[in-house]
Amino acid sequence: MRTLTDSYVTDNVQAVSGIINGTANYMLSAMATGQSYEQALATAQAAGYAEADPTNDVAGIDAAYKLMILSCFAFGQELSLPQIAPTGITHLSASVCRLAAENGWQIKLLAQIQRHGSGLYCRVAPVAVPVDQPLSQINGVQNAVAVQSEAIGTSLYTGPGAGSTATANSVLNDVLVAAKHLINGYRMIRNQKRSVSLTVTRFDQLPQTYLGIGPVAPEAVKYYANEADFSVKTIADDCYQITGLSAVKRKKLRANLPLTLIPIAGTTDWKQVTENSITSPINVAI
Repeated sequence: MRTLTDSYVTDNVQAVSGIINGTANYMLSAMATGQSYEQALATAQAAGYAEADPTNDVAGIDAAYKLMILSCFAFGQELSLPQIAPTGITHLSASVCRLAAENGWQIKLLAQIQRHGSGLYCRVAPVAVPVDQPLSQINGVQNAVAVQSEAIGTSLYTGPGAGSTATANSVLNDVLVAAKHLINGYRMIRNQKRSVSLTVTRFDQLPQTYLGIGPVAPEAVKYYANEADFSVKTIADDCYQITGLSAVKRKKLRANLPLTLIPIAGTTDWKQVTENSITSPINVAI
């Protein structure tokens, strides 16, 4: 947040994407190596990375709260939890994480917000990140935030996101900085709120490419691809890359086939969004 207020005060932020929950990232990293969800959670709790009640972390609620704060600093606009409607990691299995990793993706709980035209698009959900992208290499309790802006381009900021020592250090540092500001009468520079709010839409309402994983024969996936007008590529046994999947098509596919569908990072079809939007905008009152 200090970087957004200091380094980007004269720049225009276009997108913020990050791994901002250390517990979920630790668990997903463990699951990609074969640990079950239950094993990964127990290990995280034993190491002090997960709470006794891990709901906020594994349900994506903690990441959504952090994204709400980042939106204020990056775009000057407030978001609500219902607008983000976070999806957590509780529905993922070790086999899904491992199969994705074996075929070129790491599944990460990503918090994303991006401006496109007059719209602000947000997401907190598991996303398949290609292994050649820096965020895919952020493992364990590490956090990372990628900021894309007009002047600077893309920058990546990373550091530990869970654990007693790292958390205590961050809290103490914030308290000391706040105290200094009070003593010196300093008011922090912050992006101003917009006079006209941007239209807020979730990424899951946009057409994009998905990684489909599940015990389904290629013929069955291709049958529904022809019927619903989307394309499918077989990556490996029980692993498919499905392109052009809108919200309506995704819902139909899930209703007919036992596939875990995970959006692939950076595959949103912005041309379709601009020319033929399928979204129902939610206006934010500031």
